[in-house]
Amino acid sequence: MSQVKKMIRALKKTSGWFLILLSSIQCVQKPEPAEPPNIVWIVLEDMSPQFIGAYGNSAANTPVMDSLINAGTKFNAAFSTGTVCSPSRYTIITGTRTNEYGTGHHRSDFPIPDTVIPFPKYLQDSGYHTSNNSKRDYNNASRWRITTEAWVESSAEAGWWNRQEGQPFFSVFNFNNCHQSRTFTNPYDDYKSRILDQLSKEEVIEDEEIILPDFYKDTPELRKELARTYNALRKTDNEIDTLMDQLRKEKLVESTIIFIYSDHGGGALRTKGIGGALGHQVPMAVVFPEKFEHLNPFGNKSETNQPVTFEDLGPTVLSLAGIPAPAYMSGLPFLGENSTPQSFVFSSSDRCSEGMDLTRSVSDGQYFYTRVFFPNQPEIFWMKYFDYAKTRQLSRAYLANNELNPIQNNLFESRPKEVLYDLQNDTWQINNLATDPAYEDVLNRMRTALDAKLKSIKDVHFLPEYALDSVAKMMTPYEFKESNDYNFEQIFEAANLVGDGPASLEKQLELLMNDNPIVRYWAAVGLSNQRKETLAEHHELIENALRDDFPPVQILAASMLYELFGNDEGLQVLKKYLFHPNQFLAVQAIQEIIYFGEDKALAFLDDVRALRAQKLPSNLSEGVDIYLYQFEGQELYYAHHW
Repeated sequence: MSQVKKMIRALKKTSGWFLILLSSIQCVQKPEPAEPPNIVWIVLEDMSPQFIGAYGNSAANTPVMDSLINAGTKFNAAFSTGTVCSPSRYTIITGTRTNEYGTGHHRSDFPIPDTVIPFPKYLQDSGYHTSNNSKRDYNNASRWRITTEAWVESSAEAGWWNRQEGQPFFSVFNFNNCHQSRTFTNPYDDYKSRILDQLSKEEVIEDEEIILPDFYKDTPELRKELARTYNALRKTDNEIDTLMDQLRKEKLVESTIIFIYSDHGGGALRTKGIGGALGHQVPMAVVFPEKFEHLNPFGNKSETNQPVTFEDLGPTVLSLAGIPAPAYMSGLPFLGENSTPQSFVFSSSDRCSEGMDLTRSVSDGQYFYTRVFFPNQPEIFWMKYFDYAKTRQLSRAYLANNELNPIQNNLFESRPKEVLYDLQNDTWQINNLATDPAYEDVLNRMRTALDAKLKSIKDVHFLPEYALDSVAKMMTPYEFKESNDYNFEQIFEAANLVGDGPASLEKQLELLMNDNPIVRYWAAVGLSNQRKETLAEHHELIENALRDDFPPVQILAASMLYELFGNDEGLQVLKKYLFHPNQFLAVQAIQEIIYFGEDKALAFLDDVRALRAQKLPSNLSEGVDIYLYQFEGQELYYAHHW
């Protein structure tokens, strides 16, 4: 008999110690699995932290939000990856970046790889009940697949209450009474019935009590409009209280980690839809019950300037549930046992409705740096849905009457190529430090970080949307940007010259004859930002670009020639593209025209009227309406878009 068998027999004869020992060994080998946390997301729509009491606004009336934020970890440097809902929500649900996958243009429909799975699917596979109440807006051709894979239920009735008994849950609740439609865009009567009439007298914040940002002219009319944001937040606060009450009644607070955040910046001037700090910065806090506090590296009742973005949300929730994030997710968990602090986070803003734009930003938690690639376009550019708002209409009227101070006037002028704000010392982000020699080191550090990021991901949105659409008919934009056909370094070099002024002129003229059509496009964008007198002697070279075989270059050349020199051939090329069957080219043409002065713009009046009579895609239709509003004196008709 072996020595091992003899030892076992001897142990069995002792006073049960063998069984106790065996039992303890089994416990070590097979530990009981830890109880997974429940997770609830409270998602505000269209809200900036500057309007919430816990973030320092003494006029705000947000007691429930304040109590949640102050009870948890408050993030002072949380950023949406986009500045409007659909690109932001794409990143939230997938944990991937819009400018890697071609999903940055608002309400676009380009394909993504089938391997991109919504992060709640991994929670489902681990036994979670997942519910979404109820906004989706995932901004890609696979949005219904994403919805089906992500949620056990997604509706206005969805919630944890439909789970199996004892099942852990991940439940998302979107609160839309602070959406731009209530706070900014819809007629005042609509706001009054939805918001103001639903509040008690004690809850209402009066117009004279609110805090106006520096870029608002202080008038009774604008105070009345901005007070909508404060009161809509109070209405939302009451609704959050109802949700929290239900958690408390069901004794779930002790087992639930609660996130509260907004899907992007607010609906006021300079926020939603605009690629700057106010468009991207969001309120965010996370509250941990005592049993899960070990998963919070910051601790409750704390605040942090560690930067985080929406690409981190999916990996963070998976981390809290003990699930590894798949390799394709670019975000990093900022909570959980494997939390990973970051030095920099990145944001991007592209077309919003019919308004074309491209900005790229980076933050280290204190500073927020933005590079603007269409600097000849003002910060408050024309967008039909936004221009329904009386706030915009009033501000444009004050501008026309020379009633704005330099800070307020700046919203309607050309943007600088680079913007740098100190988030901690400049609440409303009005002091651009990019031109201050004292911040040269900070500026260079942020520039370097942004350049490295864009080159590493090969940002696919440097393709104009016409080209992106052409690519998407053959393959996903992600696959294209990973191929050898996308020379991002060369394209980025050309795009980076935009806004440099005369110093970049010779290089841009040279690149206008490059073999790569996207390089030629960015050369043309850069030339369109040059002054008339700078371009005058190069008139013939720009005329040659009218015959470029890449239509976006033709449109830009035509715009320059007609606007600056009254060139009739340029006029005819623009008219041709207004009626082009490709919507992306037609939208580009109308976007050029609506920024002409009245003397040049009126040459298109009959054509735009004829265009209006046709059935148009929404972005072109909105551009046409903006043109008619500006140059024919038409009122913008109101339609409930949201």
